[in-house]
Amino acid sequence: MEYSVIVKGPNGPMKKAIQDRLTSISRIEEGSNNPLEIGIGVEARDLSILRNGQQQRTSSPCIFVRDVVTDIEDVFWSDGLFHSIIRDAISGKPIPVYPPEPRYWLPVQDVANAIRAMVVRNLFPCSDDPIQMAGRRPWKNGALHSEALHLWKRFRASTMGIHTPETLSEPPIHISTQPAVTERPDLSGLNDLMIACEEPNGWRPSGSLRLSIMRVLATLT
Repeated sequence: MEYSVIVKGPNGPMKKAIQDRLTSISRIEEGSNNPLEIGIGVEARDLSILRNGQQQRTSSPCIFVRDVVTDIEDVFWSDGLFHSIIRDAISGKPIPVYPPEPRYWLPVQDVANAIRAMVVRNLFPCSDDPIQMAGRRPWKNGALHSEALHLWKRFRASTMGIHTPETLSEPPIHISTQPAVTERPDLSGLNDLMIACEEPNGWRPSGSLRLSIMRVLATLT
């Protein structure tokens, strides 16, 4: 089935990822009769996707997204911390002092996949009950640096043909099990919505953060 969809909002990696994911099921155009309206960073009739902390001015169905990761930094959606940590790992300088609060990093591909599932099932959040979208696992910023540093060393070894047992080993997954703050994103509404969209595991982002790190590394080198 083909859907008629208009995607509104400022251009950037976030909007492009969602548009690209919807292309397989929709015509994204302005002239269709009664098209589905989705706003990326702006409010729209059928679904508004806003960054965490952005003020909602209408009662349209709304998702607040936080800690999204794009290959090229999207300044509208990001405070720059993720890409800054990757640059620090590349630089070889001593690890800076990062904010202690963990982040719930979410690859943009998972955002796009979730929006596609909602469009296909024509199921969206209740207009009077916005939901949150973020990764499920807390990451300490120092742990992200450790992951990025290992992957950078592996990348360099591959390009120079100088692998060692260390660079060939699998890097440890440095996930924070004890968040530095008690506030966690409430993902229950999103989980229920994904189950309603016939996602059997609910909200379980399948994108690899390690792959996201590698993609960012590729854009920075």
